[in-house]
Amino acid sequence: MDRAKVICHMMTTIDGKIVIDWDGNKDYELAGEEYDRLIYTYAQAYGCGRATSQMDLDVDLSKYKDVPVKYEDKVIQPPEGTGLCVAFDRYGKLRWESAVMSYGGQSNLMMEVLTEQVSPEFLAYLDDLGIPYLFAGKENFAPELFLQKLKRLCHIDTFALCGGAEINAAFMRADMVDESSLVIGPGVDGNRNALTCVGSENVEGFPKFYRLKEVRQIAGNGVVLRYER
Repeated sequence: MDRAKVICHMMTTIDGKIVIDWDGNKDYELAGEEYDRLIYTYAQAYGCGRATSQMDLDVDLSKYKDVPVKYEDKVIQPPEGTGLCVAFDRYGKLRWESAVMSYGGQSNLMMEVLTEQVSPEFLAYLDDLGIPYLFAGKENFAPELFLQKLKRLCHIDTFALCGGAEINAAFMRADMVDESSLVIGPGVDGNRNALTCVGSENVEGFPKFYRLKEVRQIAGNGVVLRYER
């Protein structure tokens, strides 16, 4: 295969919701800890969409005006002991405190996945922070191109796609999700309008079908469900 394999890895409630805030429920926290641990056992890199990665930071990009940049992939290998976290940011809207973030007990080098719609000031901003980036499309994000570059340039064989609903749908729509891993926590959200694992107004190419690979109980009265194509 000339691209990285994709495992879509998500944690949900019993009723399939992905955005919850239940701090203090010990069982749900235990299931969440297993979800985090599995990310790093499944894959050499993981990534999330723009909305999932968004932080409330105010950065003045005007200071990067007229800084020379090239619309070319910029690859930086993570330092030893550091993973790789990908943020899908088609138009260059994300802002960062540094090039390294910590999640689930591991430090990760950030990498942005862009289209050619980003401004030169944004590229100069990423260069200044030392954040690497890959271009995956001129106007619209191309999942297969990203996965090909991830394998060829970054030497990543397996990628964990960790939401949210819209970016998961983009990969599934393109038939780029090889496995699905669901960690189900022991709680019910109850909100009929809450986000689910996969969701988009563009449902072209759906439904998709998978075969059951594994069912396993975990700590905190949770369950892991794994499906494969």
